[in-house]
Amino acid sequence: MSAVPLAGAVADPRTHALALAAAALAAACFIGMDSTAKLLGERYGTTQVTFLRFAMGALYAVPLWLWRRTPLPARPQWRWHLLRSGLLMVALLTWFYALKQLPLVQAVGVGYTAPLFIALLAMWVLRERPSRWIWAALAVGALGVGVALWPELSATDAPGSEARLWGMAAAGVSAITYAGVVVVARHQAQHDALWTILLVQNLLPVLVLAVPMAWLWQPMLASDIPILLLMGALATGGLLCITWAFSHIEASRAAPVEYTGLVWAALLGFAVFGEVPTVWSLSSAALITLGCLLLVRR
Repeated sequence: MSAVPLAGAVADPRTHALALAAAALAAACFIGMDSTAKLLGERYGTTQVTFLRFAMGALYAVPLWLWRRTPLPARPQWRWHLLRSGLLMVALLTWFYALKQLPLVQAVGVGYTAPLFIALLAMWVLRERPSRWIWAALAVGALGVGVALWPELSATDAPGSEARLWGMAAAGVSAITYAGVVVVARHQAQHDALWTILLVQNLLPVLVLAVPMAWLWQPMLASDIPILLLMGALATGGLLCITWAFSHIEASRAAPVEYTGLVWAALLGFAVFGEVPTVWSLSSAALITLGCLLLVRR
């Protein structure tokens, strides 16, 4: 396992650029995974989709770990793995529920408040001190998220608004728990290899969710197998990229790049689900891109 910088360490310019690119690629992978989960959510329950997500992740994680043969966590580190796996399980359960209730771009809009919580948790837990440029990037990105959400919040009497509000609440819970996942990941990256983290965080939720799935399982269609394999590949790729990114630069510095996922959500929402982007969503994407440009320019 190669050494990684401690919290607050400054990466060299090339590593910094690669870490930002990895965070952006992770955002694209995760939105692609969200699209597959939304497709599966039309036919199966939220718990089953979450179980399948971790099971497909394990399908890729186990061979990768066997290839690399990195050490399993030391006894003191298991509590951090249990914490991260538990937070990730809650984050995905609430997130996949939100995807069933909301259009893709809207769910992502709420979910992408996570970088704000990441920056705040990083300050508290990791003792990071974001610069004013990072705060500016976060503020512009948060404004973009607010623009994306405004039409829904101003139309609470419309048909189906109650379900959408529950969906937004679930996405908010997911954002908070995912922020915890990322901050714990940075702590773990200083002690365990990437392949070990990937293995444990997929296998532990599979074991936990296997219990309720004994009663909740719904028979699956053979035509869904390619979607499942794609889900696992995108989830694995995204987790590898984001874990690598947050282990090489400060969590608060890479967090705003995740806002680019909202752009991917608008594109995939239109291409896969026929969701036509509105002026609000396009304005939101522009603000989010501006926030990321502020970060990269600095």
